[in-house]
Amino acid sequence: MKFKCASADLNFIHEAPIQLEYLVDINASALKTYRVLDDPATWPFWFHGMSAATPLQQDHSGVWRKVTLNRFIDFREEFIVRESPSRLAYRVAAVSIPYADELVECFDVEETEQGVRVRYRIGLRVHKKLSPLKGVIKAIGTHAYKKSLRALKVYIESTAD
Repeated sequence: MKFKCASADLNFIHEAPIQLEYLVDINASALKTYRVLDDPATWPFWFHGMSAATPLQQDHSGVWRKVTLNRFIDFREEFIVRESPSRLAYRVAAVSIPYADELVECFDVEETEQGVRVRYRIGLRVHKKLSPLKGVIKAIGTHAYKKSLRALKVYIESTAD
């Protein structure tokens, strides 16, 4: 992919110029929720705009996948945390268009009396060429991420264990 991203770690979520956080309660077990998050094949069914996701791959950089948004934007996502059933986090290593200089996303799954609470955190530094549009990008992302979490809830609650 043409546009490489900085090698950010999980701490970037707290340091990023754009920091987003969302919560959703799901009537399911932590393990079922984590399995959906860890399985790229499920993502196009619930993640807003995702049209494809490759199975998990492994190479010298670790575990990764390629995802496609809106049928034309490719992302290489490298996993930095995979702690079943409580946390999954990845960083974007490269993008096919100038979108992000750094991007880290993390899902924390916490058991509750009724199921689980998923906390979705995003840290983003938009590509330097898009800096003037940072506010617009944040607004678009906010809409997409919220829509995705609502769809995640419906997807998990409507699928069998």
